[in-house]
Amino acid sequence: MTYQHIDVREDKCWCNFALHGTLENISILGDLYVIGGRPPKNRKTAQPITEHIDFLKPDHVSFLLPTSKSIRQYIKNKQLNRKTIEQMVKGKDLVIGYAPSLSAEEAQKAARKYGIPFMTFLVGSPWDILINHQRILAKMMAPVRLISTRKMLRNSEYAHYVTQQYLQNKYPTKGKTLGCSDINLGEFDLGALQRRIVKRNNMTSSSEIRLITVGSIDVIYKGQEFVMEAIAKLKKRGDSRYHYYLIGGHKGERLRQISQKLNIEDHVHFLGVKNIEEVFSWLDKCDIYLQPSLTEGLPRSVIEAMSKALPCIGFQTGGIPELLESQYVLKQKDVDGIVNALVELDNEDEYLRVAKRNYIEAHNYDHKILQNKIQNFYIEIKKELEKKKTMR
Repeated sequence: MTYQHIDVREDKCWCNFALHGTLENISILGDLYVIGGRPPKNRKTAQPITEHIDFLKPDHVSFLLPTSKSIRQYIKNKQLNRKTIEQMVKGKDLVIGYAPSLSAEEAQKAARKYGIPFMTFLVGSPWDILINHQRILAKMMAPVRLISTRKMLRNSEYAHYVTQQYLQNKYPTKGKTLGCSDINLGEFDLGALQRRIVKRNNMTSSSEIRLITVGSIDVIYKGQEFVMEAIAKLKKRGDSRYHYYLIGGHKGERLRQISQKLNIEDHVHFLGVKNIEEVFSWLDKCDIYLQPSLTEGLPRSVIEAMSKALPCIGFQTGGIPELLESQYVLKQKDVDGIVNALVELDNEDEYLRVAKRNYIEAHNYDHKILQNKIQNFYIEIKKELEKKKTMR
């Protein structure tokens, strides 16, 4: 399996987001070998995956690819990466590419060279990511990556999409597919809805309304500035109750400058990086979750917020329309739409209706349900691979 930014420290495996469940499910296929680039040594946002997954012991994790922080660096390292990947792929029964990723595309080429089946694990759209990038070079690469990723899916024997429709429609395949998120909410919080009802009932007309978004604060396509603009519009109308809480790594200088320019710096709160327990705690403390992203796969942060009975507002991006009611799925960059949605949710009856709806919907993403679907899919793949081996 090819994957970027995975690390081993003191015999424990680390990465920059929760990859544990994904690797645990894939291990059903047999011994799992992961090849990837080691992240920068001073990466402070890295979080532990686990310390007790046997298939992810250091001898099964290979850091042979030079870390490529940009497309330019990847092109420079391309020949070395290709040889390294070919060496690792040769002799394996199945190759899995965690995509979108240039390394995954190279892995598929190597798999085809040696006649090895390939599975794409697609978690997002490279077109959406690159076309919304602030750098011109990245924007120019968007159509190239759109074509190459479509080709990768078209030539994949298997494909696991984290959405039910969006990624499938944009990057179709003729192979065997699964459309299922790999999110792991842990034990479902059975008291979340009741706490939400009590919290809303205790609010007054002058209570602070806490908005929250989880996501990197230095990535322009996360779109937090559109929420800030909505807060500024509400403030100009004389409604200063809205405060915006941002969870995410990096400095966020651009967003800080935007908040100052909009004269709402006292209404925007940068919380920094939080572990999953702290994220859930903040979701409990806040009142409305917003996902103003310009690119997404199926955003796990929205599902996490729904599991805490939070009303959510999002853009028509990636799999967001698969999660939320249509009236709370807005056109991208629609600041007035955010304002109107917030005003709508200021009504207590509507607020509680949406909270209950989201909480019930989140049960569809219970870890046990998802894991059963995913594991059944991988068990079928394993049977096919074993059958092919006996026929050789």
